[in-house]
Amino acid sequence: MPQAITSIRPAITRNELAWLATLEDVESRIVFTWNDRGRRRYRAETGPFDSAYLEALPKRDWTLLVHDVEKHIPVMRKLFGHVSFVPDWRIDDLMISFAAPGGGVGPHRDNYDVFLCQGIGVRDWRISTLEVADDEAASDDLLLTSEFDGDIRHTARAGDVLYLPPGVAHWGTAQRACITYSIGMRAPQFYSDSDLQLAEVRPGYISAAAHRRAGEHASGLGRAVTATKEWLTPTAPTDDEIEAVLASPAALRSLRLHGMALLAYDDDSVYLNGAGRKLPGSDREAIGTVCATRRMNRTLADTISHNTLAWLLTNGAFEIPEP
Repeated sequence: MPQAITSIRPAITRNELAWLATLEDVESRIVFTWNDRGRRRYRAETGPFDSAYLEALPKRDWTLLVHDVEKHIPVMRKLFGHVSFVPDWRIDDLMISFAAPGGGVGPHRDNYDVFLCQGIGVRDWRISTLEVADDEAASDDLLLTSEFDGDIRHTARAGDVLYLPPGVAHWGTAQRACITYSIGMRAPQFYSDSDLQLAEVRPGYISAAAHRRAGEHASGLGRAVTATKEWLTPTAPTDDEIEAVLASPAALRSLRLHGMALLAYDDDSVYLNGAGRKLPGSDREAIGTVCATRRMNRTLADTISHNTLAWLLTNGAFEIPEP
């Protein structure tokens, strides 16, 4: 989709991305590529990385990838507004990569939908809608396919967006130093939604149609799609912290959803970080607003029932303000 995004805002710099890659709780990796007797090979190293190591990287043939950026820098969630036609509980993460010239992760397939939004720089893409064989010799660390010319080719520049459905082989190589913002989707193995309708999409909402698609697994859908990665699970507040927040109207009104919190709801229940409970009908609209705004306010604090608020707090929904 050429020039689908006129300006990527908020954006991130290569130095900010490198800083994230030095942190213990951030998933990051660097993929190097080189020629080995006439053929390309790839090697991956996983972070966190020392800042001096990052500063000493060569001028070309590598790419730095940082996952779940929006969970560490919540303002980056704004980029999900570009895919508002997809249920937000189907979004896995915002992965951002910086590639030096010649950098890339090699030809491969992903098992999920992904929107690749080009920031600064230029990246060439080869895409094959045909079957491409795996190539185990290309890397000891990565699952790659054989190289291919591709029956579709694109040169992505700032503002261009490339959509790739699951299982389609693709191969991107930076022509000039570039940053790519990848919005990746997720779904349990038992779920697919090729018949998704725009009318069922609203923040945090798991539609009746989604439950029908889940079939015999429908009762576990909400918990499955809000389950967090082990290292990205919000720390639950203490009982004393919860009591203090519930007793303070000012604190309640200022609560914001935790950057790592995954919140959703359906017509019967609310789901948070892999847990679920029945949702009183009187709380449903308020929970929908929290999903849309990711924060509380005076009206919501006065509307949501005490029991629902206590459950949200207990399961790590909110950033707890310092005393």
